[in-house]
Amino acid sequence: MKMCRREITREQFERGVHNGRYLTKEDRDNVFTSSELYGYGVYGGTVSEENGRFYVLYELGSTCD
Repeated sequence: MKMCRREITREQFERGVHNGRYLTKEDRDNVFTSSELYGYGVYGGTVSEENGRFYVLYELGSTCD
């Protein structure tokens, strides 16, 4: 697995803050592709802010099994 970071919108970040610092189910479906979610596997999904930009931090599986 590899650690990844992807930029998200302020709205997605704010919903994540209200969801225990994790992306909501609806936002996960919009931020990640089907291959990432159901093939490789997305683990984690915590939101963060850095220098006025918003990110989701997650681990991505290394194979699409």
